[in-house]
Amino acid sequence: MPGLDRQLVEHKLPIKDGYLPVKQARRRMSMDTELKVKEEIERLLKAGFIRPAIYADWLANIVPVLKRKTGAVRICVDYRNLNEASPKDEYPMPMADMLIDGAAHNQMLSFMDGNAGYNQIMMAEQDIHKTAFMCPGHIGAFEYTVMPFGLRNAGATYQRAMNSIFHDMIGHSLEVYIDDVVIKSPEEGNHISSLRKAFLRMRQHKLKMNPKKCVFGVQAGNFLGFLVHQRGIEIDKNKAKSIMEALPPRNKKELQSLLGKINFLRRFISNSAGKIQPFSSLLKLKQEQTFKWEEQHQQGFREIKDYLSNPPVLSPPKRGRPLKLYVSASEVSIGSLLVQDNKEGKEQVVYYLSRTLTEVERSSDIICSHTLSISSPRQT
Repeated sequence: MPGLDRQLVEHKLPIKDGYLPVKQARRRMSMDTELKVKEEIERLLKAGFIRPAIYADWLANIVPVLKRKTGAVRICVDYRNLNEASPKDEYPMPMADMLIDGAAHNQMLSFMDGNAGYNQIMMAEQDIHKTAFMCPGHIGAFEYTVMPFGLRNAGATYQRAMNSIFHDMIGHSLEVYIDDVVIKSPEEGNHISSLRKAFLRMRQHKLKMNPKKCVFGVQAGNFLGFLVHQRGIEIDKNKAKSIMEALPPRNKKELQSLLGKINFLRRFISNSAGKIQPFSSLLKLKQEQTFKWEEQHQQGFREIKDYLSNPPVLSPPKRGRPLKLYVSASEVSIGSLLVQDNKEGKEQVVYYLSRTLTEVERSSDIICSHTLSISSPRQT
């Protein structure tokens, strides 16, 4: 599969001063896994994504990931050592919340996903050898000629390319976050022309999309984990379901996983910091301390589930209309609610914000707490 032109983008792997190449110790695998790895290596070779590595100085292990539906193996590479040695690319990534807001309130939408996204970008020739990885048994060692998944700055490189390709469409008829693209039209009649312009741009730069993950000309769809449509933004039912059906966590790791799911939805949850505060003591447990799920934790969990059983529909702000900010403060948290009146004068929720107070802040009086709840949104 031909990739994007090198003059547009290629992925480079600079190394920080003081770091030397690392060859990881070889790991063992079962015979069944080894056979599946060999099949995947042959596919990658045929596609031109990899080539044999000779005299590799950087050498990493693979981490085979089983695809449940097909039983095949997807090869991931353990690039921890290489990533540690690579300086961070400070290219500014778009703010997901703003892209989601931009996709809502449109009559017609089309969603696209990059086909083997990262692999459409070529590796800089001088850095190909750094991507080398070893396979079990007699399969051998290989290196990527295209940008693989797992490299520290791969997302930034891809976003830079997409911003360059769609620079004049972003924020108007298109939003893009790495390989997730949405074409949007406030009026249905303009959608075909917006799609045509996007396709011409993709053809010009040889950017491929995955047809199995594309949906065209719909009124609603999933973008970056949320349901967007003309009325606004909703929580994806599957994400709410994963919390609603979750059992009480049995240890700190399971609690952290649960809170990660809740925090992903925090813009929909009134005073989310206050709602998860009952779990804070469990998060502070040291390794030798016992994790004990008690009634106050279960009560907090029930309250979150009750709230998510009927979550609000958020309405991104519209230009030209005033916004209202409501603030609240308690002994442990502060929160704010941004709303905007619709044409009928009814308030619509734009965003919920909240955070837990520090020990110093908890000693402040209520006026200071309310002042914090006003200033905190600007810092979020």
